[in-house]
Amino acid sequence: MEEGNGYSATVVQASLMTVAAVFVGLLLIRKLKARKRLPPGPTPWPVVGNLPLLGPLPHWSLAELAKQYGPLMSMRLGSINYIIVSSSKYAEEVLKTNDIVWASRPRMSQGDLLCFGSNDIAYSPYGPRWRYARKVFTLELLTTKRLADFQKSRRKEVLSALNAVVDECAGGRAVRMDLVLGKMIMTLVSRMLLNEGKLGAQTEALKDSDDFQEVVKELFELLGVFNLGDYIPWLDRFDLQVYKKRMRIAAQKIDGFLQGIIDDHIENHKLQTSENQEYVQDIVDVLLTRPRDADGQNLTHVEMNGIMEDVMFGGTDTSTNTIEWALSELIRNPQVLQRAQEELDFTVGRERIVDESDIPNLPYLKAVVKETFRLHPVAPLLVPHESTDVCKVGGYAIPAKTRLFVNLHAIHKDPEVWKRPLDFFPERFLTQDNGTDFDLLPFGSGRRCARGRIWAWFRSIPSSLFCFTLATGGCLESRRSKTWTRVRDSASLSRRNFLCMQLPFLGYQGM
Repeated sequence: MEEGNGYSATVVQASLMTVAAVFVGLLLIRKLKARKRLPPGPTPWPVVGNLPLLGPLPHWSLAELAKQYGPLMSMRLGSINYIIVSSSKYAEEVLKTNDIVWASRPRMSQGDLLCFGSNDIAYSPYGPRWRYARKVFTLELLTTKRLADFQKSRRKEVLSALNAVVDECAGGRAVRMDLVLGKMIMTLVSRMLLNEGKLGAQTEALKDSDDFQEVVKELFELLGVFNLGDYIPWLDRFDLQVYKKRMRIAAQKIDGFLQGIIDDHIENHKLQTSENQEYVQDIVDVLLTRPRDADGQNLTHVEMNGIMEDVMFGGTDTSTNTIEWALSELIRNPQVLQRAQEELDFTVGRERIVDESDIPNLPYLKAVVKETFRLHPVAPLLVPHESTDVCKVGGYAIPAKTRLFVNLHAIHKDPEVWKRPLDFFPERFLTQDNGTDFDLLPFGSGRRCARGRIWAWFRSIPSSLFCFTLATGGCLESRRSKTWTRVRDSASLSRRNFLCMQLPFLGYQGM
């Protein structure tokens, strides 16, 4: 009997092992079949998937992989399925043809920790709350009229910064442009967001401090990192890269600053109301006093903070980096700088500083700006999208909950679209054949497009900076080298070596 029982147990064990093997085999076959229905891509490794292939500069690595697997590529990053778009053709399919399907955002640590639980414009998932916040943002805050109303303030701040640089340059001293531009753009944004006199002394001092500039830089660096816990969920609790700890610290500082702004506005409003003074509203007042709309909706406290964060910080670090890149390219290409200066001499002359109203009459300057956006996009990888339904891309059926990277680094340097793709050649934008809208996507496209948010700052600054001689704090490497960019994760690319300004020319002596 004992031998019979042992034999029966062995049969049962063998049967269970066979069933398990068949089940695992069927699961693998199903996964392989599903993978065959996806675009081509590298074979994923267990657990980590294709994460090790990303390297320190993911946009470079993905562009190189696209040369092997094609401009529509599938990858498994940890346990998450991604498709990578590296051509304007497929960018149009996902951002225009299937825009509504790809309009949402995945849940990520950046949105949860840095953007008030994804309650801002950039990281919020697509839905009624995002549509409402976006409507407030575009129709009531950053309107054409509001930008025009603050044109004098922008000009005043640019002149103030230029005069400060002239003073610093006295005696041939060099000025760090990343520091100058960072403070100038933060002040420009602040003047739009906050009327003068609305902040208390403590909040005003914090806004202008070097420590706060470092917090802004930390914010943008953390927005661009690849946190392992977002791709391998069971690792999230360990915070192996310490990114989440840094995010919480940065978020606490930003939240304290934004809360200080709100408290100062509420107190200021009470004071002026009690004294029967005329109360001039700024953007924060618009958010605080906005009545409910026809559907009974209004902004929550965290949504207000999220929108304020987007307005105040959304263009600061990225604009600084983009302007630095433009000036760096002018150093590397003196013939371009000379032509831009000649255009300024002819159109504006040397008796005054370039005004925003001059921009429409400066086609070469606008071409320089576009070429800078092409070679050095604000974000070389757009913020990830997530599909909400099955859709066809390139003939492949892409499942719901698939994530998407659009690689602007690859699209903007596609040799099939751009002649001399690695050269800084603004003249390409002076001809009629400038490519389609999806050949140049510095702000993305579709419902998640951020078009114009950075252009508003950019157009008021670089023309004035032609009033100075430019130099670098180190050598400029070949653009074909990865060291041309600072080797660090970031939401926006910045230069490896800092840029300096020296001796003013064109007769500018301050105003």
